[in-house]
Amino acid sequence: MGRLAAVVLCAASLTAAQASPASAAGRVDKKISFSFLREMETSTWNQKRGSTSFTLTRCRSQQTFYAELRRSVFGPDIKLEGHTLKCVKGKRAFFTAPDPGTYYFYLNKLHDGELVEGNATIGYPN
Repeated sequence: MGRLAAVVLCAASLTAAQASPASAAGRVDKKISFSFLREMETSTWNQKRGSTSFTLTRCRSQQTFYAELRRSVFGPDIKLEGHTLKCVKGKRAFFTAPDPGTYYFYLNKLHDGELVEGNATIGYPN
């Protein structure tokens, strides 16, 4: 009985290690999709203080837009740091989250009637 329990425990540990290698390293990768003409906000996430990355993984067109990291708080949200990005696969920007909390990205661009559409990965410490 003890041997069977050890085998089950090892199998469960291996499955957990394979399922979440990012969390084992203390970071999470969150995949998002975006599509906007003027502006949009991503969904929120909770993170520790540290470096947050925004990596483009797919782009429909090479539009230029602005990505701004914001912290969600009671009252007006806190605008932290922003970067101008050209929507090209592999393009990456790094942002600093000064405190633990709930964060999101505000994405916007000039109103030119052109759609910005694609996918990105947000990496952050958990």
